[in-house]
Amino acid sequence: MAVKKTKTKTTANGNGAGANGANGMPATTAQRLATILKSSRDIMRKDKGLSGEIDRIPVLTWIMFLKFLDDMESMRAEEAKLSGKKFKPAIEAPYRWRDWAAKEDGITGDELIAFINQEECRRPDGSKGPGLFAYLRALRGAEGGDRRDVIATVFKGTVNRMING
Repeated sequence: MAVKKTKTKTTANGNGAGANGANGMPATTAQRLATILKSSRDIMRKDKGLSGEIDRIPVLTWIMFLKFLDDMESMRAEEAKLSGKKFKPAIEAPYRWRDWAAKEDGITGDELIAFINQEECRRPDGSKGPGLFAYLRALRGAEGGDRRDVIATVFKGTVNRMING
């Protein structure tokens, strides 16, 4: 889950600094995504907790889900701010992608694995509280069809098999 720069200068967390293709032209979104996925899979292949694609695909799925959700919520928050409206994010700090995965000086190693897997842990902000999956599974929406309920449902059966943070 560490950030790794690739030949196209796109990082595993999607915050690339000049994502150019092999010919020096700007990479398309599909090319950038393919590069990010390849880099992520290369990192995951080294993890002893993941024995094959059958283990790696679910991990990639929940990682991408949280990244895309955080990107979407960042855009919605900015739109609400510009229009003078209030925005309540589905996922609060310190559980948002940007709080624990996107920071260069973020948590890694055993501390990261504990944050993701444990019911109670030391969170990225230094406080004690529920781990990431425990928090996500406990989300409840204010009304039917709320995205918090969808997130909780997605993570009810999700297991992190990675052992290297």
